[in-house]
Amino acid sequence: MALLLGLVASPTAQAAPVAAPAAEECTGSWDRITYWAKNPAGRNGGGYARTYWNNTTKKNCVKFWSSPYDGLASRITLAIFDEGGDYSIDPPKEHPENYRYYAGPLYTWFNSTGQCIRVSGSLVRGGVTYHLNTGPIRCG
Repeated sequence: MALLLGLVASPTAQAAPVAAPAAEECTGSWDRITYWAKNPAGRNGGGYARTYWNNTTKKNCVKFWSSPYDGLASRITLAIFDEGGDYSIDPPKEHPENYRYYAGPLYTWFNSTGQCIRVSGSLVRGGVTYHLNTGPIRCG
């Protein structure tokens, strides 16, 4: 009986904060550049992306995080395009989700040695939509 009483929560106990989900990461080397999403006025904010090159698989990878990482962003989307016209998107069109922390990681489909990639995405934070568009990057 004493054991059961020891497991009962106190009525004044507070619930622990909900932790962010574990984030899958890109593999490879980060280029040390942070690509910020822009608000309608062109200012950085809301979220950022980082790209990685994996020399073993010969693929680029990108991930887009909400910033701050507090789960208050919504409708986070991400796309990576290579010079051959191939692309990956997250969430996939056939399974749209309402991400609140990050999108990705996304990888190029094929060997992208020497090819430029482009990254685009968006998220909504505080009613403001932030857009990410890198133009050609990681060329060569």
